[in-house]
Amino acid sequence: MLNGMENDKFTFKIVEGVPSKELLESILIVYKSIFDDYKLDFFMNRIHEKEDLLIVLCYDQNQLVGYKIGYRYSDTTFYSWIGGVLPEQRNHGIAKQLAQLQEKRVREKGYVKIRTKSMNRFKPMMILNLKSGFDIKSIYTNSIGQTKIVFEKNL
Repeated sequence: MLNGMENDKFTFKIVEGVPSKELLESILIVYKSIFDDYKLDFFMNRIHEKEDLLIVLCYDQNQLVGYKIGYRYSDTTFYSWIGGVLPEQRNHGIAKQLAQLQEKRVREKGYVKIRTKSMNRFKPMMILNLKSGFDIKSIYTNSIGQTKIVFEKNL
């Protein structure tokens, strides 16, 4: 269930399915460090309820510094749900490599599209999506007043 890939400084791993309790605790530390509006119950429910869960992780030595999590949206589309890199580890290409590894594994699993959402306040993520070949498919406002931008890419 774990595959590794290394570059000069970082180690990347892929976990399929619900992670171990210890790994989930590490992910939650990073999650809380990145998102000031985090919702722990919502996060935990998604992790445990979604099908074909795929988690790509980035480590600097033994410390988790970034992750990207997604799951089955439909038989043909994978949803890249959430991810991020600790602020002090940004600008090293980690988010780009996490996205590339996720996309590669999703393609291997037979999906033909990948979908994600972002918000205007996450401009670096929006730029990465566009540079990675995603198209903006729609924009909507959710029930709590957040404007969401839906991106999709054919694989």
